Amino acid sequence: MNLFFGTIGVWSLELMERCGYGGAFLLSILDRVSISLIPTEVLLPLYGFLSGRGVFSLWVIFIIVSIGALIGELVLYMIFARGGRPFLEKYGRYFLIYKHDLDHLDRLVAKHGAKLVFYGRFLPFARSIVAIPAGVSRLNFKKFAVYSFLGMLPYNLFLLFLGKKTGENLSLIKPYFDVLERVAMLISAVFVFWYIYRHLKRKHATH
Repeated sequence: MNLFFGTIGVWSLELMERCGYGGAFLLSILDRVSISLIPTEVLLPLYGFLSGRGVFSLWVIFIIVSIGALIGELVLYMIFARGGRPFLEKYGRYFLIYKHDLDHLDRLVAKHGAKLVFYGRFLPFARSIVAIPAGVSRLNFKKFAVYSFLGMLPYNLFLLFLGKKTGENLSLIKPYFDVLERVAMLISAVFVFWYIYRHLKRKHATH
C-alpha cells in the first residue's frame, strides 16, 4: 500500500494539515535527530502534496522545514561530538564499527569533511546519518552548519516540488506509486546487505 493512499498515508496527511506550519517545523527538527516516525523522503513530499492541494504555501513550508532540519542536524552533531567517539570505541563492534574504521573516518573527514557533508545531503540514506561521522570526528562546527544548510536546500526543494506535482496531477501518477515503492525498498535492502558483507569481510581479513 503506497505512502499517499494507504491508511497510514491518509492519517499522516490529515494530522499534518491539522498541525499546520508549527507542526512542520517541529517534525523537521525531530526527523533530523531520528525521533520522527516519518523520514524526510516521506515527510517533504507529503507537505509538497498538501501544497499542491492548496493547504500550504510551498515556499513557506520550504523555509520552515529547512530551518528546522538545520536545527535538528546541529543538535545531532553536538550529541555525537560530545559522546559519540567514546560510545563507538566501547560498543561500536556491535554495529560492525571498529577502531580502524574510526581512524579511517578521522582521516576522511579531515581531508574531505565539507564535501562529504554537502554531497551527502543528496543521498537518501547518507543524509540521515552524515551528522554522526561529522560529530564523531569533530568537523569544524561552522563548516558543518554552512555546508549542511547549502546541501539540504536543493534536496528539500526537489522533494517538496515532487510532492506538489503529485498533488496537482494525482489521477495521472497514482498507478506508478506501488512500483516506485518496491524499487526503493529493494535498493535499501541491497545497500544494507552490502554494508554488512563489506564489514564482515574486512573483519575476517584482519584476523
